[in-house]
Amino acid sequence: MIEWLKHIIEELNNYAGLLSLLAVIAAIVVPWIIYRKTAKSHKQEMINEYKARKGQQRFHLPHGMRESYIREETLRRNIENK
Repeated sequence: MIEWLKHIIEELNNYAGLLSLLAVIAAIVVPWIIYRKTAKSHKQEMINEYKARKGQQRFHLPHGMRESYIREETLRRNIENK
């Protein structure tokens, strides 16, 4: 039994560099994947908000509606740039 444990520890020591490399790669790749997914969902949220605002009246806007129009135009520009 003890020989078996010594053999396992020896094998782990032989592959310690490879395991460290895999851990570093995973530490880089996993956050990148998470970032891409969140960026994609953020863009979809902007598209949905833009579509919802697109049907609103644009002419003869009262002062309070101007902010809504500005937000709609900002969303449109951000969607086109991404």
